Amino acid sequence: MLKLKLVVLFAAFCMPLMGQNNARDIFEKAADQLLTANLELLLEIKEIASNGKFKEKQYNVLIGKSEGVEWTKTVVQQPPKLKGITIVITDYPDETGLIEIFTPANGKIRKMKATPKNMELVNSGVSIANYTSKDPSQLSLEFKGNEEFEGKLCYKLEVIDIRDLENGKTIYLIEKNTYRILKITAFDKDGSQKSITTYSDFQAIGELKGKTHPMFMVNKDLKKAKHNEIKILKINARPDLKEENFTIEPVIN
Repeated sequence: MLKLKLVVLFAAFCMPLMGQNNARDIFEKAADQLLTANLELLLEIKEIASNGKFKEKQYNVLIGKSEGVEWTKTVVQQPPKLKGITIVITDYPDETGLIEIFTPANGKIRKMKATPKNMELVNSGVSIANYTSKDPSQLSLEFKGNEEFEGKLCYKLEVIDIRDLENGKTIYLIEKNTYRILKITAFDKDGSQKSITTYSDFQAIGELKGKTHPMFMVNKDLKKAKHNEIKILKINARPDLKEENFTIEPVIN
């Protein structure tokens, strides 16, 4: 009887650990096939308000990473009246990052700290890199069973950034057969849903073996009752990116 109790106790202790390990393996397999840094994107965003009215914008985006520092440079291409507006975000591993905004109308560069509030103003939050480029060792990962999404059987993972508990948790649906991330639901720290993002039309990045990227994304902001539809028109690997590629250069229209 004592031996049986010990076996049951050991199993009860090990099962959560096995779930965590399996969740980490699933997450890393999903993240490893994505290109989330050192790339260039041309994307089109359709911003749709709750009343059905919409705006269409086009951006050229560079994403780079070196020695823990991450840069994102976004240049507006469309509409014409906003063309040339440039936003550069520099994210440091151990300190508050920097946001720089260049407006061609006055030729000035505005700088501000990359606080969560400021980031919400300049970042659409729909890039899959926002979720998968984080250091997995800093994430709490828990397997929550299986769930079907659009006819595909998926792993369900709960992911929490242990360095930013105020930001709540996210739930990932990762397709079993391909390990592609199909849906991410973000929650506030109080447990209420704040956004849902779905990913589809995955395409291989030709010059990089085993790397894919979703070419269509839909982000629903549940707090503001609006959503964005994002099409990736072009994607290229850019292993040559350096810090100087993320400086702001005035645009002459």
